[in-house]
Amino acid sequence: MSNQIKQLELQLHTELFERKSRREIVPTEAANLLYKRAGKILKNWQDVNDQITRLGDKGNEKVIFGISQTVSRILFAKIASALVTADPTLDFDVTVSNSEGVLNQLETYKIDIGIIEKPLVTENISRISIGKDQLVKAGVDNGNWITREPGSGIGYYTEQYFREADVQPAKLIHVNNSGLIRRMVAKGVGQALLSDKDLPTAVPIESLGEHFSRDFYLLVREESSHDNTLNDIQQIIHRAMSSPNQD
Repeated sequence: MSNQIKQLELQLHTELFERKSRREIVPTEAANLLYKRAGKILKNWQDVNDQITRLGDKGNEKVIFGISQTVSRILFAKIASALVTADPTLDFDVTVSNSEGVLNQLETYKIDIGIIEKPLVTENISRISIGKDQLVKAGVDNGNWITREPGSGIGYYTEQYFREADVQPAKLIHVNNSGLIRRMVAKGVGQALLSDKDLPTAVPIESLGEHFSRDFYLLVREESSHDNTLNDIQQIIHRAMSSPNQD
């Protein structure tokens, strides 16, 4: 264990990591709390640094979005277009990961807003439904299935489908990229659950019904409820999602 961690433990009068075996150590509850609070401190410091940098300048405020891969493929371009149209002064960056990764980034202050499709619930995070997405079964039925990694929305719903339909794949291929799954389905590698808005052409498709209709969720920290910029962004997103144009 590093000297820095030992010094932290002495200062905090608590153990941060528990050794399970010679090769395995796990963070304690205190370490998890420290990790989250440290993220907030770093975020506050970055905000102060940005404000000082912009003193005397009308610099644009930057917002960091974290989105899932499905959102990146079928949804965020529309949201981005609405944002730059409604507020040309807004600067924003976007990071893409799986749903649980987005939630973790929000909890540790690495992003300001998350958009995911997995129904995650956690303390101090507000979850707001902003739209619907329909999953279908797509691809050649050859016994092979392609799915995402644990923590992803597609992985979550695929496991749910396996349980409910009593599916036991001959081969299960995990892929951490939704675009690659789509291309593999198009090439006849196997079947996968895909959004009906992101289907390859000329592949067999089977409807799964409303039971596999899922929500897109907007995630924000509850403490951000008085942040005017984030509130304005939420309103822009809601208007964009209620627009009849879904492209």
